[in-house]
Amino acid sequence: MSQSITLYRVSQEDFEAMKANPAETEILNISKENLVFPQTFEGLKFILSKEQDEATVSLLEQIFYPETYISKEIDLDSKETLSEDLDLESTAIYYNDKEDVADMHAFLSNISVEQFKQLYDAKELNENGVYPYNVWIEEGAPDRAFTRKHLAREFADLKEFIAAAKTDNDYVLSFVW
Repeated sequence: MSQSITLYRVSQEDFEAMKANPAETEILNISKENLVFPQTFEGLKFILSKEQDEATVSLLEQIFYPETYISKEIDLDSKETLSEDLDLESTAIYYNDKEDVADMHAFLSNISVEQFKQLYDAKELNENGVYPYNVWIEEGAPDRAFTRKHLAREFADLKEFIAAAKTDNDYVLSFVW
């Protein structure tokens, strides 16, 4: 199974409603926009982290793996035992607040797509075992994934998504699947 991530933009009003009743919230119903990174977010994170200080690397990690979350309660009374197949990830909604989004925007807006393309090195991604392993290539067919052009397009999408979230003072939710 491949690992992908989806980011969702949610208004402050909808976020507060979700926070009040997370179990009853349908993320797609309150999301203004979502952005899917099918298997490529580790590559984005790796490239953007190059030559950055620890605080910036931590911020980049947080784009895809936020530390803050809203818990969804598990009705433990209805469960005799906690089975191994209980998906604890579905019991939390991970998010970045407006301040984190503003910091992300400040960082991303200082990197052009051309600069990102220059940082891309397929050999380096493969040698460092960046997921998905040993699939990164320099160039390929126009619709080929895991190339310089493909990842640069996803970087541009990420920049646009975060910029829109900052402009609207939105929260950004993150789901790894």
